[in-house]
Amino acid sequence: MKHHIVAIGPLPPPLHGFSYATSAMTALLSEENVTVLQNLSPPENAGRLISHASKLRRVLGACGRLLLDRRLEGKACYLGCDGGWGMYYTLLIVIVARLSTYPTYLHHHSFRYIDKPSLAMRGILALGGPNLTHVFLCEIMRDRFVDAYAVRLRSVIISNAAFVAPADDRALQPRPLTIGMLSNLSREKGLETFIELLRQCRSEGLAVQAILAGPTADGRDRASIDAAVKEFGGALDYRGAVYDEGKAVFYGDIDVFVFPTGYVNEAQPIVIFEAKAAGCAVIAYDRGCIRKQLDGSDLLIPTNGEFVPTSIAWIAANPPDSPRSIWRRRTRQDYAERHQRALKRARSLLD
Repeated sequence: MKHHIVAIGPLPPPLHGFSYATSAMTALLSEENVTVLQNLSPPENAGRLISHASKLRRVLGACGRLLLDRRLEGKACYLGCDGGWGMYYTLLIVIVARLSTYPTYLHHHSFRYIDKPSLAMRGILALGGPNLTHVFLCEIMRDRFVDAYAVRLRSVIISNAAFVAPADDRALQPRPLTIGMLSNLSREKGLETFIELLRQCRSEGLAVQAILAGPTADGRDRASIDAAVKEFGGALDYRGAVYDEGKAVFYGDIDVFVFPTGYVNEAQPIVIFEAKAAGCAVIAYDRGCIRKQLDGSDLLIPTNGEFVPTSIAWIAANPPDSPRSIWRRRTRQDYAERHQRALKRARSLLD
């Protein structure tokens, strides 16, 4: 049966993990269904007041669409759950969807309201009704959510691996061991920790190269990168924002993806799956669902652990003359299987 889906959530631009996942999920839903998109992203680079006004207008527009389409056969609502104050907008949409008798699929992308239970989420749970299905990214997310709110609920698990296809095989050129980080670069995402890791590697005589990619959050973060490029010379390459082929080249040029994130909303970073899809090893903090993203070729560091010294010890034990082409190929193959399983689950969400 073909469904009529009102799909609500942020779409790029701006591009971040939440908007990327929402865009990818709605594209999958559109393969076999009629999907009406309701974009909640505010205008890019707008001021705070304009952003809030624009988002409220778009939320009300999404509610209007739910009311307009409420009599259609096979209707369903797909809704990306906001992680901050925007969760009150999510609550409003959930209420309208329930009053309009929509089967609703609430897709979670944040641990913020799991680590610190929120009043808005309690409202969603109380008012969502029996037709509300929760979509979690991993078993950790589901279990911690249930523990945090002491509820029984209907749920499914769809990994973000569904939205990241395996990368093409690329010839591996001889080079020093190269670490890299790609993100919306900021202190919260671990920019300063990455720079300090490179500094300590160099001071301990490890022949490590580094590549940074992604836009900076503000002038202070850009100044940190400029100072680091000057400090390390040719050992640090900053490529700015990269997309499409530029992103593929980035992952092909690194061996180890480093992600020392402290971001409060961190759940299941798309960039880690992109790194695994390209065959890279990963070093990351144990936040959100990251534990479930990594395997035996990676390094998972406890949230309160010493990131830099632990990473240096691991890097020193993985010299550049190790058979990288072999483990990269194996990592890509393992990831391809994970991607197919997640893709199958995503496509069967409404079954």
